[in-house]
Amino acid sequence: MAHIQGNLPLPMKEENERFFRHFVGTPQTSFGAEIGKDIKLTSANVFLPDELEGKSEAEVAKAKKSAETETVCEIDVTKDMCNIYGTLHGGCAAYIIDLCSSTSIVCYGLYTGADGTGVSSSMNIHWHRPITLGKKLKIVSNTVFVDGLIRNARSELRDRQTDRLYVSAVHSTMAGGSRTAALRKSNKEKTEAKL
Repeated sequence: MAHIQGNLPLPMKEENERFFRHFVGTPQTSFGAEIGKDIKLTSANVFLPDELEGKSEAEVAKAKKSAETETVCEIDVTKDMCNIYGTLHGGCAAYIIDLCSSTSIVCYGLYTGADGTGVSSSMNIHWHRPITLGKKLKIVSNTVFVDGLIRNARSELRDRQTDRLYVSAVHSTMAGGSRTAALRKSNKEKTEAKL
């Protein structure tokens, strides 16, 4: 996982990548997997509200729950992602946002020990300008709110070279069903074994 930059501990980066690849799936198991396999998780960071040095355990635990996480993913826009006008299809943008915003929520869950997986409950997307074939995108996703069953992340699709904003979105998820719970349990055991 050396290709994933950021301050999230390495075992958590590995776990986030494992969750991400699980939900991308394969062309035989899931929608969009041919595109999803080309998305690369390149950065995973956690930001704490205060300096923790010299703080009590209770203060550290409280600060940890107030953490914000940010992930960056990258993909190049190819023809199979575009509409008849040669621009990124809106459905493809939503698919990319769904996957990439979830990485920031999973990142938060891994760092705080909370459940970061789930299913979508809503997605609010704003298209600011078209994304043409060949553009190199970075998808920057940040947690907005994670508490109990409710999780929200903000995502922006930006040009990797110019940082120009193309699409922004807020994605809301909530705790998933039994299959997701089984995956969480299996992955938690693997992560704890590494730590």
